[in-house]
Amino acid sequence: MNCAGCPSAPPVFCHLKPDEIARINKSRIEITFRPGETIMKSGTPNTHVISFFQGLAKISLEGTGGKNFILDFVRPQSFFSGPGLFVDNKHHFTISAVEPCKLCLIEIDTFLEIMKGNPNMAFAFMENSNNFILNLVSKMESLLIKHHHGRVAEALLYLSKEIYHSNPFELSISKKDLSEMTGLSKEAVSHTLHEFGDDGLIQITGKNFHLLEEVALGQISKNG
Repeated sequence: MNCAGCPSAPPVFCHLKPDEIARINKSRIEITFRPGETIMKSGTPNTHVISFFQGLAKISLEGTGGKNFILDFVRPQSFFSGPGLFVDNKHHFTISAVEPCKLCLIEIDTFLEIMKGNPNMAFAFMENSNNFILNLVSKMESLLIKHHHGRVAEALLYLSKEIYHSNPFELSISKKDLSEMTGLSKEAVSHTLHEFGDDGLIQITGKNFHLLEEVALGQISKNG
């Protein structure tokens, strides 16, 4: 695949000039990851920025004792550089493939050189970074304020609207991922899903999730 005209290029790259696209194309490599494989490991050197063009991956904050927290998911047209880019050149999150993923790794030095000479690209990059930060703030607010019903309702609506863009949707993440996404135990997530099913809010058949009462789930999410 060539960068020029790539349908999965992230918005950050929409401002590139033809010669800059050519430089990006020469400094990138395409890699495929299977589900469960680590794409980027927390604590390792930050040598490349990542542009996703196929699949689904999760961004996790690794805690002690094997406890992790999923900060977000990445889909095609997602772009990730990490908060250590201008600080310590280290990764501070771990990204793992949930579905088969294809992505481009772009050399950081080339990316930064181009961004220095392209203010429109720099603004798009800052917008991308700020959106990621705002999402983190929202996650922290949910953890601090919402109870388990509110967290699970919020997670289901987010998966439906932002990740799968469908209702019903087939869940490709695991129950463990749902647990790490909401900051709850697997037992608490399963119990809450069962309650939602009994109340006629959702219907679960295998991995197929149907949100029957989106408005009611929205109220539960909002009220916490």
